[in-house]
Amino acid sequence: MKTAKAIGILFIVVGLLFATLGIIEHVKAIAEKENYIYTTARIVRIEERETGDSDFPVEHTTYVEIEVDGEKITVPLNTYNSSFKTGKQIDIYYLENDMQMVYEKGSEHFYLLFAFVGTAFAILGAIFAFRKRNMQTDCELQFSI
Repeated sequence: MKTAKAIGILFIVVGLLFATLGIIEHVKAIAEKENYIYTTARIVRIEERETGDSDFPVEHTTYVEIEVDGEKITVPLNTYNSSFKTGKQIDIYYLENDMQMVYEKGSEHFYLLFAFVGTAFAILGAIFAFRKRNMQTDCELQFSI
């Protein structure tokens, strides 16, 4: 019983940590949103590199072409999606003063995933840590029915 409570408390701590970090990063992304420049880009190439890691054997780097001040430039995209194909038009955003920070539109909400997963862990942990079980009462209920 103490093990379940310890595991539950661990889940709560880890869950709250993930939820807090996810919310903080999402709020930062939303605060920076006014500095983003939204535009359409064309995927010009996708590079694949073997990582040697059995969990993630291939890493992708996507390069897009965008027009900035009337000049076409090619920059790496900081996200990858399996639907990406060379020549495809995608909506992106970037920071004007940092062309190394180019993302696919919609990815600014990625950190909400951390917040949701963290909340689920915390709830699961609370169930483990604070449930009140009396084995004798449970057994009596099962046999009295």
